[in-house]
Amino acid sequence: MEKLAYSATETAQILGVSRPTVYTLMKRADFPSFKVGGRTLISAEGLRAWVQAHAKKGETA
Repeated sequence: MEKLAYSATETAQILGVSRPTVYTLMKRADFPSFKVGGRTLISAEGLRAWVQAHAKKGETA
């Protein structure tokens, strides 16, 4: 079964950035993170869409 959401560590590995960078991204309103209990997760589908949107615009995070 494919994951629906990733942890900060998994997201950092996927994006090829550090965990602190992911924590900074999670503070952005347009980043697809959400809380489940005490954990903050990143939507797998939302992450793909976020990366595509930023790649098209040529933006940096």
